[in-house]
This record gives sequence, C-alpha cells and structure tokens, in this order.
Amino acid sequence: MTGGHNGRPRLGISLSNEVPVAQTVALARMAEHLGLAEVWLPESRHGRGVFTVAAQVAARTSRLGIGIGVVNPFWRHPSVIAMEAATLDEASGGRLRIGVGAAMWTLRALGEDDPRTRRPLTAMKEALEIIRAMVSDGPAPAPAIFTARPSTRLDFPASRPRLPIYVGAVNARMLEASGALADGVQLGAITSPGYVRWARERVADGARGAGRDPDSLDLAANVLISVARDATAARDAVREVLAYYLHRVEGVVTDTSGADPEQVEAVRRAVREDGVAAGARAVTGHLIDVFTAAGEPDQVAARLREFTEAGLQGLLAWHVFGPDPHQGLELLAREVAPGLW
Repeated sequence: MTGGHNGRPRLGISLSNEVPVAQTVALARMAEHLGLAEVWLPESRHGRGVFTVAAQVAARTSRLGIGIGVVNPFWRHPSVIAMEAATLDEASGGRLRIGVGAAMWTLRALGEDDPRTRRPLTAMKEALEIIRAMVSDGPAPAPAIFTARPSTRLDFPASRPRLPIYVGAVNARMLEASGALADGVQLGAITSPGYVRWARERVADGARGAGRDPDSLDLAANVLISVARDATAARDAVREVLAYYLHRVEGVVTDTSGADPEQVEAVRRAVREDGVAAGARAVTGHLIDVFTAAGEPDQVAARLREFTEAGLQGLLAWHVFGPDPHQGLELLAREVAPGLW
C-alpha cells in the first residue's frame, strides 16, 4: 500500500476522535461507497482510542484503506503500537498505514510531558526502529529513551512483510528523519501547496542522506476542504477551523505557505484576545485561498491539483467537507475527484 511520488494521487478523508464511534464508522462507509481511497483516524487529547475505532471501521468496510494518523509513542509504548498495528493489519486484510507522532503540544497541554519528551527527535527515531523491527524484521535498536530489548519481536507472524509506517512530522529535522526511516509522512492540521513543497524537499533530503530513493516515499496531508454549489457558503464554512489552527500551528507551516504574515498575525491575535469566533471574523479571503480548497466543485478540483503538483499524493479531506458535510462529501467524490487526474 505504500505509494511513491510517481504514483497516482489518492483522495480520502481524515476524521476526528471527537464524535461518536458510530458516526465515524458511518462516514467511513460512505467514503468507501463513494469510491474514495482511504480514511485516516487520529488519537488526540483524551478522545476516543484510535485502535478501537479503526477496528470498527475495518469490520464495517472491505476495500477502504485505513490510516492511523497519528498515535503517540509517549502514550503507547512502541512495542504496544507494533502489536496493535500488526493485529489491525491482519484483521483488515492488509489495509493499514500506521502513523506515529510525538504531538508535543498535546502532551504539554494535558500536563503529561515527562523527561523523555525533552528529546522528541531521538525518541521518535527509536520508536520507529522498535516498531519496524517488530512488524517487519527491521534493524534492531539499542534504545536509550524507551525500555525495550533489541531482540523484541511479535509472538505472531505479521500479515505483510513490510507494514507501511508513517510519521506525523512538521519541522525540518523530523521531516528529514522521516525520509531516512519511514515509508511516508502525514502532515497534519492546516497545510498549503507552499508548505507541502517545502516539506517534500526536507523528506527528500533525509531520504537521499540515508541512501534511499525519495520517490519511494509517500506524502499525505490533511487538506481543509469545503465544497458546495454556493462558493461563498463553502468558503465561510472553513473560517472557524482555519482560525483555530492558525493560532496553534508551528510557525514553519505559515512561514512557508506564502500567506501574508500580517494577516496571519491578525487572526492569531484575535483568537488570543477574544477567542476562535473573533479569529474567524479576522480570516480574510486571502488566507482561505492559501490554506484551503474551498468553493464550487471545479474550484476545489483546481485547487487540489495545486497540492498534487507540489508533491502531495494522499489528499485527505479534513474537518469540514462543506456547509452540508454529507452533500460536500458526495460532491467531493462525484464531481471533484474526476477533475484531479
């Protein structure tokens, strides 16, 4: 299931763990019925546990790819991630992509960071090596962060010789490490063609430094998508989500986007001082143009082509879909997707 830079772009959805499991399963089933490629499921804050939700999705679908985007090795020991991932891959008939990410801002916000989290890059490299060694007989690490023996292996055979491992990476060092060690990267939160292009180069640098072919690595990302017959309504539907994430993403996400920094700062200041609703009112048309694919179906298709031209292969419609989410998902599959390739 790994796809390199030369592969055909994939259109899928990325859901949250904030809604009932039945609602997530229903959306995943709808995505499969509409012919979309995959669904990605997160584990963030103290929401619903991702492996339980993913198992429900796997049981109620037959073709849909399933991505875990992402699970935190500071919450779940890498050996537990390996066990859960290999089990889910077996149960789903080999449809899994497993994403791992440290999500430091979550740990700090919840008061759950500990001394290990002060070395996130080292910890992530170790976690990847432990998981790879267990699920695909990769090189065994000698861990310094996590308690694990180099000889640790699963007590059952993995269903595939190489289960695709992704990293939820944002900054340059983590992206480069991903290029050296992982099968792909899942860029979370808001993104833009400018950031995708920059991130792709960092991943390629890491791959080349490790003697790997950059074109063998996959790059997927959440894309804030909103599609409707009414372009204005579609664009208005992204304002609150965009304000929320502009306030919290790492600076590199906005700095590489091409967005006007004064307009970005105006939104951040409004959120800081008066909350997300005020930030949404400060979101300009320019910021919607930079960070989303929002409008009528042909406008969204044209915008998504800009993301694929920047190097994105996994286009994950995220968070909004449209002012009417179910109608937006149908428009995405039936009218936007045919215009992507």
